Amino acid sequence: MRADTVADIRLYTEVGLVPVQCAACGVEVGVKKNSRRHTSIQWTASAVRQCREFAAGVGDTSGGLQLGCGRLRESIAAAVADGTIVVPDA
Repeated sequence: MRADTVADIRLYTEVGLVPVQCAACGVEVGVKKNSRRHTSIQWTASAVRQCREFAAGVGDTSGGLQLGCGRLRESIAAAVADGTIVVPDA
């Protein structure tokens, strides 16, 4: 794999991620706000298995693909509001 590709992968999956714990089920994911509207969430396989919404097959879906967890979104919003996650100026 090319060095610049490895660097890009690391940038999008590791750099700047803040651990956020879901207030509903305790699952922890890595979160980065790239803008007010764009949120990157890095799920681990363990977190996907433990998330109640994923396990129940509820939440946002599109063509059978689960796009996220509403309860986790609430925890991310709270982390933004309390300054744990910084949103860059747009």
